[in-house]
Amino acid sequence: MPTTYTWTATSLVGYPVIDGETGVVITVNYTVVADDGASHIASLDSTQRTPIDPAVPFIPYADLTNEIVIGWVQSNLGVDGVAAICNNLDAQIELQINPPLYPESLPLPWVPAPTPPEPTPEIPVTL
Repeated sequence: MPTTYTWTATSLVGYPVIDGETGVVITVNYTVVADDGASHIASLDSTQRTPIDPAVPFIPYADLTNEIVIGWVQSNLGVDGVAAICNNLDAQIELQINPPLYPESLPLPWVPAPTPPEPTPEIPVTL
């Protein structure tokens, strides 16, 4: 099953009024979640500026959707930026599937391992 990537705008930052328009978004905080369909999930939180471009028709704040806003984010990131985020998440999932080996302290082979103490016999209590 291929990995799915879910992009979600988590908050918007902007001006209440600018140039006669209300609710002008200039920054998007977003999360991308990757799910490989086999219980491996990775996520990334980030921020993307959305420059005001007079050549682009203004969309009223009340008409914004997650799809529109994430479209701005992905457009500003470009194909390479979107691919870099997906590759980062893929690498996180790969580490879950194949965690790296970490060195650990090994016992000295010439020192005998300590023997565990003998269990203490229980003494019955009579009342």
